[in-house]
Amino acid sequence: MSAQPAPQQLFTIEEYLEREEKAAYKSEYYKGEIFPMVDINRAYDGNGEALVMAGGSMRHSNIGGNIYHALRKRLAGTSCRPFNSDMQIHIPVEQLFTYPDISVICGKRDLFQDKALMNPRVIIEVLSDSTEGYDRGAKFRFYTKIASLQEYVLVSQNERIVEVFRRNEQQRWELFVFAENENVELASVECTLTMDEIYEDTE
Repeated sequence: MSAQPAPQQLFTIEEYLEREEKAAYKSEYYKGEIFPMVDINRAYDGNGEALVMAGGSMRHSNIGGNIYHALRKRLAGTSCRPFNSDMQIHIPVEQLFTYPDISVICGKRDLFQDKALMNPRVIIEVLSDSTEGYDRGAKFRFYTKIASLQEYVLVSQNERIVEVFRRNEQQRWELFVFAENENVELASVECTLTMDEIYEDTE
């Protein structure tokens, strides 16, 4: 008779948040499980199957930083503010806490216990070979449960391509692709970013 696998340890949200405050590295939380975001971590694809995600590269970090600083300049003086990957997003219906590369919130911030944003207007993820399937699949499905979200942006590391998924009046998601030297339009926050800004010091 084969040995039965040990049951997965589950944590409450309160336990996770307490651990996160003291941890030396960030972790994501999904339905009771905690996934460290160090070197290699796991996340579920929504069907119970584990996905392996490698840590970010210097190029990934540069692109994320470029976008964050460009948005800081564009949105100065408005009610909108960008946040980098240190800011958590909480999606209550999915019992998910995650760290997008960049998020933008406009107006009043809806926070969970003063720790995690719940009403972003824009979320931006810089794609990696190991995370692209998750970002396009399960993570996108999770993000669509955020009522305030108007645009979900995927930025390629390997070429000058930015995909903007925009929620229309019928609550359907439309795809807008920007490539080469086109300006990237973020309609929900009324600003544009140039490809040179996004990919500065990465080519």
